[in-house]
Amino acid sequence: MTKFSRRYYDPYASSSLTLRRFVRDRLRLTPRVSWLFRRIAALPEGARVLDVGCGRGGFLELMERENPTIATIGIDLGSPPDYLAQGGLLRGSALALPFADGSFDVVTCAHVIEHLHDPVACVRELVRVCRPGGSIYIETPSPRAAWMPLFNVFWDDPTHVRPYSRTGLERLLEIAGADVERSGVKTSIPAVLFGLPYLPLGVLLGDRQAKAMFAIYAFGFAVWAGGSTPARG
Repeated sequence: MTKFSRRYYDPYASSSLTLRRFVRDRLRLTPRVSWLFRRIAALPEGARVLDVGCGRGGFLELMERENPTIATIGIDLGSPPDYLAQGGLLRGSALALPFADGSFDVVTCAHVIEHLHDPVACVRELVRVCRPGGSIYIETPSPRAAWMPLFNVFWDDPTHVRPYSRTGLERLLEIAGADVERSGVKTSIPAVLFGLPYLPLGVLLGDRQAKAMFAIYAFGFAVWAGGSTPARG
C-alpha cells in the first residue's frame, strides 16, 4: 500500500468549494445507502463506529449527523487535511488494524480495497474488529468505472489496482467470514440532477472531481455490499 501524502487528498477536498458544500450540508443531496444508515440510526448511545481508509472524514461526518450519539474513529495511511468528523483520527494500515477483536459495532471501508493487492486480508481485519452481530459495509468502484471513456474515473488514479463487482464484494465478505446481507449499486437521482449542471461549473471552479461526481451516481460507478459478523464460537 502507498502511504498517501497530503497532496493525494487535494482533488477530493471540497471545504473551499462553497457550492458543493452547500449541496452536501444544506440540501443534503449526498447519496446514502439506506441499508447502512438505518443501522447507524438505530445504534445506541456510545456505540462505536470505525471507518477504515477514512480520508478527510466525510463519510464519518454523515454518519455522525445521522446519529449524533455514536463514537467514531477514522483510520488512514495518509495525512488528510481539514478532518471533517468529530471523532478521533489514527494513522494505520487497513491490513493490520490497531484494535482488539470485536471493538466496534459498525465497521465501514469505502473506496479502499481497489488500492490493495490483498483485499482479503483487509476484509478479514474488518471482520475481526467488528463485534459479533455487528455490521460491515464495503464500497468500491465498479467495472463500469474502468471502461467508460468520457468519465474515465477509475484509471485516473494511478494507485488503483482493480475494480470490483457486487458479486466480488459479496465473495470477499464470505471469504473473510462475514454473513452477506445485501449489496447494490450506488445511484442517486438528486445527485444526478445536481451533477449534470455542475459538470461545466465545477470545472470552472477548479473542482477536479466534477466529472466523477456526476458519473458515479448516474452510471453506477460505485458498488457496495453489507454484511454482519457471526457469533464467535
